[in-house]
Amino acid sequence: MPSTSITDSITKILMPVDFSSRADEASRYAARLARHFHAELTLLHVLEPVHMDFAMVELPQSIAQLTAVRRENARVRLEHFASADLEGIKVTRQVCDGHPAEVILTQARNVDMVVMPTQGHGRVREFLIGSVTAKVLHDCERPVLTGVHLTDSQAFSDWRVSRVLCAIDFGPESETVLKWGARLAGEFGAAVTVVHAGDSSPDTARALKDSIHAAGLDATPLVTSGEPHRVIVETAQRIAADLVVIGRSSSTDALGRLRVQGYQIVRKSPCPVLSV
Repeated sequence: MPSTSITDSITKILMPVDFSSRADEASRYAARLARHFHAELTLLHVLEPVHMDFAMVELPQSIAQLTAVRRENARVRLEHFASADLEGIKVTRQVCDGHPAEVILTQARNVDMVVMPTQGHGRVREFLIGSVTAKVLHDCERPVLTGVHLTDSQAFSDWRVSRVLCAIDFGPESETVLKWGARLAGEFGAAVTVVHAGDSSPDTARALKDSIHAAGLDATPLVTSGEPHRVIVETAQRIAADLVVIGRSSSTDALGRLRVQGYQIVRKSPCPVLSV
């Protein structure tokens, strides 16, 4: 298992593909990162088990035949997926059987980052993160970059990491968020803003500056009051952020690694979100 240290080079990126329009968008983020880090990109499509009504008097094909046809169709689609965007990148394409979230989490153990859309198909796509993405965010031990969720958000056809917003709450994961901010600033020459939503007292402002300094980060500090996810989303919009970095709790309770505020940020952010 690779180290989770952010000082390690990003050499392997995993991107689950469900062939939705959101997956097309996520492929641009994955391509940008893979090119920058000279990383190998694995495209993964998971075939869920075939469910058939065995009360039918006559089955047109056996389950094995149906599975073989589905696998070949998926293989062909995956071979041509985002071929123009991924030109020049070392790409491995895999079609696996199983339950999507479980397969993704297993594959993620052997990579340095996961890139995926917030969801694919669904009737309530504006209101909910897809169940597969939610489980990956909940359980994955690797950084997860999610694409823009809202359909009326701008398209990032030529995504660049030039303005980064890091959001911290002074919890245990805040140090990791700030170190990622420092890394992104160094890698991409990005301008970084660090926001804390909550107590806006002078002591809190001073603590934020101290935390930024301790992380070796040159960033603009911002302390403001308000509901955290609203403050973060509004700040991202105001500074035209290209990327929001948030932390995931190490807690194993019912709320999991990404708490309620985190899901709200992922769902409403005007730009991709890196959950670390």
